[in-house]
Amino acid sequence: MRHLTRGLCAAWALLALTACRDSPAEVVGKASEAAAGGDLVAVQGYFSNSALHRLERRWDQEQRSRAEGWQELSEKLVFDRKALEVKGETLAGDFARVLTVAGAEERDFYLRKEDGRWRLEPGAAPRFGRAQASAAATAPPSEAPSAKP
Repeated sequence: MRHLTRGLCAAWALLALTACRDSPAEVVGKASEAAAGGDLVAVQGYFSNSALHRLERRWDQEQRSRAEGWQELSEKLVFDRKALEVKGETLAGDFARVLTVAGAEERDFYLRKEDGRWRLEPGAAPRFGRAQASAAATAPPSEAPSAKP
């Protein structure tokens, strides 16, 4: 009985850990919802640590307040003050591209896996492209980088 209890606890812990890992599309959707709700602190939580430091350093150099920078950045995650519609995601190794719709315009967001979690990574388009090309070059002919509608 004691081993069964330990086994169930271990299985529950594993399930809890894997269940909280959002897909790239879910991360963009949640970041967009947070931006639409005006929750800039939550928006920041969806960006990679390197992106946070890079963005805030740039705003400091530009002598802009971080609040102003985050507000401007969060406006790219909404359309008409509403969350964006997520259309699909493409995975390539530790990088992903998420396609969204904002009115009649399509917007794409790039993410990077950081500590096992997907995080927004502005400027990662070239690295995503290289990862996608590398995956396509090394994959058997029947496999290609995954794209989910």
